[in-house]
Amino acid sequence: MTAPSLPWIGTGLTDTGRSRATNQDTFAIDNELGLWVVADGMGGHAGGNIASELAVASIMNHVRSSAQPWPSVSDQLQHATTVLTHAITAGKTAIQERIAVSPELSSMGTTVVLAWLCPLPTPSVAIAHVGDSRAYVIRDKRLVAVTTDHSLVQQLVTEGHMTLEDSLDHPKRNVLVRALGLNFPATPDIALHPLHPHDILLLCTDGLMKMMSDEAILSVILDSKDSPEKACQRLIARANEAGGKDNTTVLLITPRTP
Repeated sequence: MTAPSLPWIGTGLTDTGRSRATNQDTFAIDNELGLWVVADGMGGHAGGNIASELAVASIMNHVRSSAQPWPSVSDQLQHATTVLTHAITAGKTAIQERIAVSPELSSMGTTVVLAWLCPLPTPSVAIAHVGDSRAYVIRDKRLVAVTTDHSLVQQLVTEGHMTLEDSLDHPKRNVLVRALGLNFPATPDIALHPLHPHDILLLCTDGLMKMMSDEAILSVILDSKDSPEKACQRLIARANEAGGKDNTTVLLITPRTP
């Protein structure tokens, strides 16, 4: 018997950009399970792409092997927190094990942001993240961030030591305080978000936010909401037109058309 189609479907695209020689971003889509993951590797030629690939593969494999059917779970947030925390730990362990046999990769690490759909009894999505890759919800023609960056400048903003405006061009805006790697805490933030029937989710690496404002991102998605593939292509193109200073990955999770 074929499993029923889930009410949301993911579409993704990644691009090296105009300033980088390699692409250290990785993403994965499992529309049957309702699991979507984006990771942004770091470490340059010392293995950023390896770190993001290891993390994404480990997370996908762990959730696939351990997830029980959502409807049988009484406490959905607890279930999501347990499974996704262990999945992200598996990603970090895979990176550490690779570093143990390849010490030249000791500086590698990665961010990760993921969405896991809980379709019943009413649709919701578990969002987990470590680092500064983000998740947004597009609802009622508004783009709302549902993750908070694990970065030094965001920490300073949260603690009241810096304004949000000052953080936008701060020279240390890319310094992370959490990531999957040897020298970072990797505790994820995990939350369960109820979904409305027409909600769109966006997962992305910081290559998008560096090049485009929230207003510009929203405009592209709304203008192309009937074609997620076109929206992904346009977001990548606009980021590159604005300079393409980093790898850019976008993953749109949209209501499935009948």
